[in-house]
Order: sequence, then structure tokens, then C-alpha cells
Amino acid sequence: MLQTLDPATREIVHLPWGASPEEVMAVMDRDGVLIFDDVLSTDQIAQVNADLDPHLASLQAGSLKDDEIVKEFHGDKTKRLTNIVSISKTFRDAVLGHPTTLGYVRAVYAGVSDSFWLNTAQVIELMPGEDLQILHRDVGNYPVFATFGPDGPEVMVNLIVALVDATDENGATRIIPGSHKWPFDREFSQEMTVPAAMKAGSAVFYSGKTVHGGGANRTVNTPRRVIGCPYNPGFLVPEEAYPFTVPLDVAREMTPEMQQLIGFRSIHQKNPAGGSLWQHNYEELADFLGL
Repeated sequence: MLQTLDPATREIVHLPWGASPEEVMAVMDRDGVLIFDDVLSTDQIAQVNADLDPHLASLQAGSLKDDEIVKEFHGDKTKRLTNIVSISKTFRDAVLGHPTTLGYVRAVYAGVSDSFWLNTAQVIELMPGEDLQILHRDVGNYPVFATFGPDGPEVMVNLIVALVDATDENGATRIIPGSHKWPFDREFSQEMTVPAAMKAGSAVFYSGKTVHGGGANRTVNTPRRVIGCPYNPGFLVPEEAYPFTVPLDVAREMTPEMQQLIGFRSIHQKNPAGGSLWQHNYEELADFLGL
């Protein structure tokens, strides 16, 4: 039986990691968001955090870009770290290229693309004192698709994995369930949002059409650390330029599926019918790279 969003508490539906893609899509189609419980074990959380700690310790908060809108979106008390595919093998294997993750992404893109990229894998660490992020839809990365509004094809889906408990107080992602079905010119506000509060090791999964934004960290000394893992169809360019940042020797250690997700193999569009992209001499890129 399909769980319903509680109108009194407006809590986001929780499903176990490993729930069937059919059950997941039933909730996603209706609410545009859900939370997976127990994506990572306690040991995996500890290992991933240990992998990240030295990199985040030396990373400044805020953006160096000149664009004021980009700087505000980034957050002046937020640390963002990329290239997680190289930094944490544990996270790469347990989440990014895991068959369960890819099964859910594949279900989201059914009828749109049977091949897809890892758009980015990005640590987003909200430090104490960070303000609310601008509410937005991730489909905005591909503005031509946003012009179709809720009837357009799905071209972004995000999985945000909590590496510490994400609470309303420390800045849990704020989401408007059901907003993936709204006309895109409909007004929205922070008062319409609910926090995607979840335990460390859980993950919030949501449509690229769903309105959301980072929460405010109102704590004194509790950073909120998550890893955002959006995926996009293979016919669109991803946010993170992996072939230029991931050493080929590191890519050789990955599964073929993971290699394809980060651009070390070609994209072959078969369902719906399409062509092959990201090739060399009209042949599979992996053959040229010797993978």
C-alpha cells in the first residue's frame, strides 16, 4: 500500500534502501521526494568521513566566483568539495556506482534515457551560522527543459546522503513535496517547505523538478555534512568534468558501470532509440583508453 504524506505533520515518506524501483517510483511520481533509510552502515559512514576530513579541513567556506548570485547560492559559510569518486572508494562503491542506486536512477529515466552520467558527487558542509539557501529546481541546470514545466522530461534526479544526522537545526535540506507537479511560474516560499530530517547514513531522493534548498544552520558548533549525488541523462553535459580530474589509473580500478558514469566510456542510447555519444573515431571510448 502506498504510504501517504501526512497532511498534519507534512513528513516526507521513508522507504528502506533496497525497496523495489516500482515502490520508489510510486512515491516519487506522487510526492517528488522520499527518504531512504540505512543507505550506509555505521562503519561505512566512519570511513567516508575519515576519507573526507583532511580535504575539508583545508577547504575554505564560500565561493571565489565574482557573480554575486552564484556566491549567494554557494553559501558564504558552506564548504563544497568535489571529486569524491577519487577521494572515497568506500562511497564510490557503496553509493555512486552501486546497483541499487543505478536501479533507481534508471527507473526515473525510463523512456528518457537508458544511459546517464553522474552529474557530480559533492560534499556540501553547512557550517554554523549559514543562512537558508535560495529555493530552486535542479532542472534549472538545463534551462531549455525548464520551459516545459512539470510536463517536461525528467533530466535531473538527486540523492543527498547524510554523513551526520541532518536536522532542522543544523540545516537539513528543505523541500516542497508535490512541487514537481506545479506550474513553474507558480510562486513558492520557505514557509511551504519541510525539512528532510534524517539520520546519518540515510539519503533524500528527489526529482529535478522539486523545489528545494539548503536549510539554515542555527547551531553553535554542529556542521551539517552531506554528499549530493545528482545524475543526468547521457545526452546532457554533467556538472563535474571527471575525465580532467580523475586519474586514468584510478578509473582503471572502477567497474565498467562506474567508468561510464564519469565519462571514461561512451554513451549508447538504445531505449528510446538514439545514437552513441562521447566516442573516438566513431568507436567506443573505453577501447581507445584500453579499459
